[in-house]
Amino acid sequence: MKYLPLMALVFLIATQHTSAQDKNADKKEISNIIAQYSESVIKRDSIAFYDLFNEGTVTWCAALMEKSQNKEVEKYGAANARSAYFSGSYKAFFRSLYKHEATEDKFDNIAIIEDGTVAAVTMDYSFWADNKMTNWGGKYLTLIKRDGKWKITSVIYSLELTSYYEQPPLSKRRKDKKANTVL
Repeated sequence: MKYLPLMALVFLIATQHTSAQDKNADKKEISNIIAQYSESVIKRDSIAFYDLFNEGTVTWCAALMEKSQNKEVEKYGAANARSAYFSGSYKAFFRSLYKHEATEDKFDNIAIIEDGTVAAVTMDYSFWADNKMTNWGGKYLTLIKRDGKWKITSVIYSLELTSYYEQPPLSKRRKDKKANTVL
């Protein structure tokens, strides 16, 4: 009887340790998905890329950032400027890679929030075509753990065109992200 409180404490510590390990395992799996996403764009491996996504409807949309949109309107006129918003699919995105000799989607400033079942990932990205950065911005993924595997359910991102604005250094982007985070 006198060992009961001690056993309860040991059980509690062991349970919390296991829970922390599960959280770290989930974050590591999600980090691997991000790495596989980038690698499959470089290698143009459609099978690996498509396998990252959930079956059924997957949201894929983007918005041109206001500064770049204003430059587009200034350059081409309101009637001829590209649309500030668009949606598509991960398959259409992947097919568009073949317009270029080489492509790469680079990610940094990554934050993962997950509860073991659903996850949200925020990150900065830069998209490179033919060894030249073409656009950059924020990319937001949502994921669901389905049959024990994490799958991407949505990709939403902003675009700033490098023909008008260079991507700020990582240190500035980290500072800006921290300043814009609400706790």
